[in-house]
Amino acid sequence: MGRLQRNSMIIAVGAALMLWCGSLFFNRDVLHQERQAPVSLEATCAESAEAPATLADVRTIPQDLGPFAAGLGETMPADMRHRIARQFHRQYFAPWTATEPLFNAVTVTEGVRQLATRTWYGENRLRVDPARMQSLLILADWEHFPSMQAAGVVVKPAFIRILPTVRPFYVAPDDVPFDYLQFSEAKLNEPVRILHASRDGAWLYVETSSANGWVDPDAIGLADASMQNRLIDAEQLVVVKDYITVRTERGEALPQPKIGTLYPLVKEERDHWLVDAAVAGDGRRAVLKTARIAKSDARRHPLPFSPETVTLIGNELLKTPYGWGELYRNRDCSATTRDFFLALGIWLPRNSLKQITSGPFVPLTGLSGSDKKNRIRAQGIPFRTLLHLKGHIMLYVGLQNDQPVVLHTIWSLRYAPKNCTEQSFIIGRTIVSTLEAGKELPLTKGTLLDRLEGMLTLPVVD
Repeated sequence: MGRLQRNSMIIAVGAALMLWCGSLFFNRDVLHQERQAPVSLEATCAESAEAPATLADVRTIPQDLGPFAAGLGETMPADMRHRIARQFHRQYFAPWTATEPLFNAVTVTEGVRQLATRTWYGENRLRVDPARMQSLLILADWEHFPSMQAAGVVVKPAFIRILPTVRPFYVAPDDVPFDYLQFSEAKLNEPVRILHASRDGAWLYVETSSANGWVDPDAIGLADASMQNRLIDAEQLVVVKDYITVRTERGEALPQPKIGTLYPLVKEERDHWLVDAAVAGDGRRAVLKTARIAKSDARRHPLPFSPETVTLIGNELLKTPYGWGELYRNRDCSATTRDFFLALGIWLPRNSLKQITSGPFVPLTGLSGSDKKNRIRAQGIPFRTLLHLKGHIMLYVGLQNDQPVVLHTIWSLRYAPKNCTEQSFIIGRTIVSTLEAGKELPLTKGTLLDRLEGMLTLPVVD
């Protein structure tokens, strides 16, 4: 393999780290946990540091998208729906149909050198020995990348990792849950391209339509041509609830899918759907088993853009705890927006920066707060417009008391009580709020509105 190919692979890893949900290496956003400053134990701080259990917005704004969706009109003409459905299909199955890898770096950067030389902390809160990093780079066997080109399919939930290890890398001793090696989760039945294996064979390097990295080989089965054709050509169902029950016709329980998982439809019954589910077969090959899903747990894909469907998906997403890189099968900000639009047949990249730059970007930087609100009121379309600030992305859902309201998955806000050092107000879940959530606290970084940088309305049609 030539030097350029080796450098491209190295940079792909570095780029994934730097681009994940904004800027990772240098300017980590406050919505994603920063290094914790020690909390003062002085009496004056303790007395003044009491914070409310929940944000005022969460107490006063319905944590239900029904009222915001009630007046939703048809904003997607039929021809647009057909075009974006074809576009989604092409992008989703690209790991099988594209003629070359989907993720390529074009220039050599400092990414991996910084990854290998900077200080990391492990699960025991101690510094990671640099030799451990070097051993992981050797284990990855970049010199022989790519060592294979094979079509695969996800047969059990798979976490995509930046390096071939389950052990975390944190930027600070108390930086849980922000494991910088955690990238995303590959969904059940999702097409993947298998590009490489670690030296010990314990990891596979794969790419989905929206993410790339290392996964457990047991989570991936080889997909032969007949399986690929079946999944590509079939009418699809989309799961609309997290962790639903999927059972084979013999009653065997299969891994539980999340919202946005697609299954080929076999047959519609009175109370159930019959679907094809990819499971592990012999010799690392995947096979399809017919399975049943309750009618209420899945719908024909894509869902229509209607008050009922956006409420259904949005309210299910509101049940999700925060999960950096979908850790513990939860969601972060961009996983929430991706899964919302996936159900509607609109494909999105995996991180917030790539999502907001995937179409015509409307800049808001430099505007006053009132001007930003006016721009959102004038140009934002409820349930179709994304709002972005560094490291965080939100779905605009409409107005309450003339104030823009968003659905978003958020970890924390930074604030400093009187006589205290800066600390985090932990939210740790998906909420509905205004852009000034937490303004009742002495916020140290300003409100979401203060830092709002731009907006994008979907879908973006090729």
